[in-house]
Parts: sequence; structure tokens; C-alpha cells
Amino acid sequence: MKVGGWDINHENILKIIKSIPYVGAIFIIANFYANSGVLSDRKRIANFKNWVRRVLSGVLFTFVLSLLIVTFFRDGLYNPNSNTAGLDATLVALSIFPSILGFGIGVFVVVFALPNQFIEKINLIKHNGKNKTFGASLMVVDMAYPLMVYAVVLMGEFFLKLFQVGFITHVLSIFLLLYGMLMTFDLISMIFMTAYALLATQASRNPK
Repeated sequence: MKVGGWDINHENILKIIKSIPYVGAIFIIANFYANSGVLSDRKRIANFKNWVRRVLSGVLFTFVLSLLIVTFFRDGLYNPNSNTAGLDATLVALSIFPSILGFGIGVFVVVFALPNQFIEKINLIKHNGKNKTFGASLMVVDMAYPLMVYAVVLMGEFFLKLFQVGFITHVLSIFLLLYGMLMTFDLISMIFMTAYALLATQASRNPK
């Protein structure tokens, strides 16, 4: 890839990013997610269009929603000085996401125990052109990305606890909570589609 007069080596850039603590792991998974889990693109940085479609659109929508909530419903949010009974988004996130993360990791591990025939079937669907965005690698990355988001949410909410409550901390804490929930819905959808496809595979093996 060329940027101006410079040749950009995707693989070398990814290696450099991967070597950065925290940032490397986050970016590698997010980049693979933006590339829709295409194995041939695993060593390439996803183009901007894919980042917008797969990642940035959800981030932007959630951020705008968070701004609106804080702007119009700020009186209902937690404040240690004026509203101790208000919604504490940071506390909510730190309470629910550890359990969801543990559950998600358990489900992710189960993926590796799926029958080979099931994996072959969904890859065949993609190979035959019935659904170019479907496949085993997409299924894996669609489960891994939400898990990574949960870890980021927990770390982000932890650091927000170190700062005084204000407009910015309210926006960021609600953003992390809502984006984490958005990924939860995506994860549930992925689990459902995987289970449905598995049942369809089993039914095709044992027709009645």
C-alpha cells in the first residue's frame, strides 16, 4: 500500500503494533474483525471502509447516544455530592461484565469442540458463494471481538474510577457500558446463528 510517496508494509506495521502491550492485542483482534475474519487478509490492515462498516459505525452511534443521555438525563446519573442514588454506569459495568466475559470465554472454548462436519459445512457455504461473509473464521472473530471489548470496558471503567465524577467521565462510563451491551447483543446473535447452523447440520445427517 502506498501513502503519498511511501510504501507501507502492512505486515511490518502489524508486527510493531502487536509488540505494544495492551494496544497490540486490541488492535490485532479489532483489525481482523474489521476484515470480517478473512484469513488471507490477516496480515493486512483493514481498509477504512471496513473499519467504518464493522467497528466505527457502532462506536460512533454509541458515543452519540451516550452524549444525549448525559445531556438530557444528567440529573438521574450518580454524583457523590448531589445524587448518590443515581445511575452509576461504572459500577454497573464492573458488576455485570466480569460474568459476561467469563460466560463468553466458555462459549468461545466450546467453538473448538464443534464437529468437523459443521466447520466444513459453513466453510462450504462460503466457498459456494451462498454467503461470502460467512465462515468458520468469521464465526471465531465475531466471538473474539466482543470478549476483547469486555476486557477493554473493564479496564476503562477501572481507570474512570480514579477521576472525579463530571460530564466527561459520565459520557465515557456510559459509552463503555452501552458499547459493551451492544457487543453482548452481537455475541448472543452469533451464538444463536452458530447453534442454528449446528442443528441444521445434525438434521441433514439424520433426515426423517
